[in-house]
Amino acid sequence: TPKPAPEPPDTARLQEQARRQAEAERARQAEVKKRREAERRQQQAAERKQQAAETEKTEKKKTEKKKAAALEKKRAEEKRRKEAESALQSEVAAEEQRRQDERALSEFKRYEGLIKQKVQRSWNRPTGFKEGTVCLVRVRLVPGGEVIQATIVQSCGNPVFDRSVENAVFKASPLPVPEGTALFERYFREFNFKFVPAG
Repeated sequence: TPKPAPEPPDTARLQEQARRQAEAERARQAEVKKRREAERRQQQAAERKQQAAETEKTEKKKTEKKKAAALEKKRAEEKRRKEAESALQSEVAAEEQRRQDERALSEFKRYEGLIKQKVQRSWNRPTGFKEGTVCLVRVRLVPGGEVIQATIVQSCGNPVFDRSVENAVFKASPLPVPEGTALFERYFREFNFKFVPAG
């Protein structure tokens, strides 16, 4: 018995199958492309985000540096201002002290003159002393000018003359001294003065 002839291929069916496969491949390719595009966009977004974070971090550091520099500058200016103020205050205080010292010295000299005059008036001139004889007396007082000690610290070489000066200091007590303890304590609690006989 002869074999039946093979059926002719179904061209239309094969073509349809090939078309479907091609479409499926195109769809797959499109999906791959779409996925890759999404991944690329996602990566770009992540990169942009990282770059933005880094930029923000850099800007923050810059801002912090600027703030720190401004604060340091402010502190330095404040320090300079305080130093200048302190220097000015010291100058003012030194000037005030100098004026006070001048006034005190001026007062001391005035009272020293009055003391010398009073001692001179109380002095009994001894006989037989040379002209130009002088001696240095250390005097100790209590407030109010009362003499508690009078000692020759630099003799004129004539004991009688020296003794007459010590006696004159005691006799002139109380000596004229300034009111107010500061000047008295500074200059008149204990002081030396040169006794020169009036001509």
